[in-house]
Amino acid sequence: MRRVALGLLASTLACAVGSAEPVHEYVHNRDDYLAFRDVWPEVLEPNYLPFMVYDVPAHPVSAWRRPLVWLGLVAPPERRLVFCHWAPEDMPLAVWIEPPVALDAIDEKPGREPARYVEAVERALDTWQSNLDGAVRFERASSREAADLELRLLAERAPEPTGDVRVYGAATVGDSCEVLGGDPEIRLDVRYRVHDLRLYVADEHGLLLPTQVEGIARHEIGHALGMRGHSPIPADLMFEEANDRRDREGLGLSDTNSFLSLYALPNGTVYTDPGHLPRTPQRLLPDGPPRLDVAPHVDPRLGFEIQLPEGWQRQPTPYGVVAVNGLPWDYEASFQLNVHRFENIEEFVERFGPGYLVGATLLSIRDHEVAGHRAREVLLLTELDTQEELTLIESGDGRVLVAIAECPADQHAAYHPWFGAVLDSLEIVGASGRPHDRTYGPRGARSSLPPQAGLRR
Repeated sequence: MRRVALGLLASTLACAVGSAEPVHEYVHNRDDYLAFRDVWPEVLEPNYLPFMVYDVPAHPVSAWRRPLVWLGLVAPPERRLVFCHWAPEDMPLAVWIEPPVALDAIDEKPGREPARYVEAVERALDTWQSNLDGAVRFERASSREAADLELRLLAERAPEPTGDVRVYGAATVGDSCEVLGGDPEIRLDVRYRVHDLRLYVADEHGLLLPTQVEGIARHEIGHALGMRGHSPIPADLMFEEANDRRDREGLGLSDTNSFLSLYALPNGTVYTDPGHLPRTPQRLLPDGPPRLDVAPHVDPRLGFEIQLPEGWQRQPTPYGVVAVNGLPWDYEASFQLNVHRFENIEEFVERFGPGYLVGATLLSIRDHEVAGHRAREVLLLTELDTQEELTLIESGDGRVLVAIAECPADQHAAYHPWFGAVLDSLEIVGASGRPHDRTYGPRGARSSLPPQAGLRR
């Protein structure tokens, strides 16, 4: 599927997550997650819990044995994927914030005093504490030596390992989950520790804004709280890359659900064995005639109400809403509704129409009405063998609503009635806020789903 990510910082941000342990290849899949959810049905959804797991030995490995494993002299230990986080008795975490020094050597912009960057980190800590309803708590450490967690603000230009990626933050979390014992089939006895986070406050243009550093700090603190990897969803705070057009003041829904669920799980809970044979993927096909959720999704800011398919996971996005048959990172079909500021369909097509045809074959175009408003339906076959129904709807007051429904091409006949029923439920009402500026375009709207996802077959 064809999507582009939006995020937090001015140039592409890549978060470095260091590890001294060999990382086993594991392909996250819906079936492993559903088996885990059967055991833990109380987890909140949508979430990216499988991407939070630590790959650890199923039994403690002595220090003298590790080099022998790395050299291939002894067999590697059996592994497990487990959830690791700070224990309740660790709270509140004592935090030391090291202010940046010699900022004038980089840039003499007014209002960029070290204290403002420290305050930005404090706001980032407050965001996590308030969004997680006290599941994590922080206090300022009396000294660096007394700190559980040290955040170092570095008055240096962020490193640039490649020409198009600049690393604004780094966390060494790979060795943070230590196995002490336990049952490798259910729950391991683990100890979790992360101490050092590095935050860079400058790039090739000079000093960053304190608000930008606040966004970097929010992301890195997420790693320190138990996020081993990155979210696969570009709209999430814990996605790997970002730019400053879509900064957020708090956590996204998936971020909040994932961390609340993480801290509700007993420390060391086993997710799965990373080396097991893959299960036969289960197809999630529409069952019978269309059934829609009784409660509609209501967005007064963007000015619409819509009923989504029953049982599909839904998630609000900056542009509207997305619903998937499956999980946001592994699904069979999806429906998105996005709102943009254009006067009419022709203006939207002139600006973005050619982009939708990249990597796709145009099957048909027809004009009709949706919710009593002028509409145009475009049917596409993508290079990933998915069929995409693109419906453009004029609101009559300076908005164009863009519905994007897609599924495997060989299942389009089964899904098409469901997509039609969802559009039939649409009501367009007055918007209390302004739709996003047209410069972001439809590609940005697709950022609510993974850019490399593709439908599981």
